Amino acid sequence: MICGYFNMKTKSFLIFLFTIGFTTAHSQTKVSGSKVYESVSLVKDDSTFLTLKDTAQAHLQTFIDSLNKYGRNTANYRFIIKSDFVEGDEHEHMWSLIFNYNHGDFKGIFIDSAFTIKNIKTGDKVIIKRESIEDWSIDNLITGKHIGYFSEMYINSKEN
Repeated sequence: MICGYFNMKTKSFLIFLFTIGFTTAHSQTKVSGSKVYESVSLVKDDSTFLTLKDTAQAHLQTFIDSLNKYGRNTANYRFIIKSDFVEGDEHEHMWSLIFNYNHGDFKGIFIDSAFTIKNIKTGDKVIIKRESIEDWSIDNLITGKHIGYFSEMYINSKEN
């Protein structure tokens, strides 16, 4: 079991915490409870986004090394990756919480909120190939600092 480290109550709480605040790459709005999620629209093959993806890939070993060292310390660290989820012709670039890396595969749970893709739901187990990573972040929950999140400023500049 990917999330075998946690009991069901803890898993549900983690999914709730990590779901708030993340958006996708399409121009839509979604309401969940009292939280409004707004997506960002990018043109296909956006050169800036692709350059940021290349940067994330170039520094991915830092993420992997930290995950291997601190990945079980979920009280103090959060490891998330952004990847492209596809259903037919629809693409959404969304976040997953990662617990493990082995032989080119990241294993975790989907923590984002899909707008158009229907074949994945918050809390679903995911396996994501190393080459599919578009962005990543390591969040230190004690200090509030993070590393990675290469597309943050660019995506935020595209918000309506």
